[in-house]
Amino acid sequence: MTFYTNHTSTPDHMFQSLYETYNNRVFGIVIGRIKDRDDALDVMQNIFFHLWTTRDSLTKENTERIVIKTCIQEISNFYSKQKKQPFLRDAAEVQLSDESLELLEEKLQKEERLKSMEFSIELLPTPRKQIFKMNKLEGISQEKVAHHFNLSRKAVEKQISKAMVFLKKHHKTS
Repeated sequence: MTFYTNHTSTPDHMFQSLYETYNNRVFGIVIGRIKDRDDALDVMQNIFFHLWTTRDSLTKENTERIVIKTCIQEISNFYSKQKKQPFLRDAAEVQLSDESLELLEEKLQKEERLKSMEFSIELLPTPRKQIFKMNKLEGISQEKVAHHFNLSRKAVEKQISKAMVFLKKHHKTS
């Protein structure tokens, strides 16, 4: 004798009866083990789906036992999936909409500072500008820059230092 033998109405009515009978109990079991409400509701949905697909095996004697066993199985399935998908769980916690606007603003500010820095570099005297660009932007060693301009390493070091002082002062005022 199945749980639904007493019901002569539609399958919708039978499911509603099952849901109303066990909804609070299932929710209590699930929320006790899964603290996030949305996740708990998803697990509950899986439980009632499973109960519906196995409704022919439900009887008055075994329905409660099957409901509890299904709860335990679905909670276990939930945690098993969470362990297999840690990246997705972490990614779900990230809120991109708010951060994307901040990232865009930061990027625009960086670009503005770079343009300002490029403009400031262009204000340097030509030899100093060339020495600074070769060393700092192109990554050429001070020795090689000195050799290229036929200067001492100390002279190149001094020109780079003066350029740095100028750029720092120029950016504090701008």
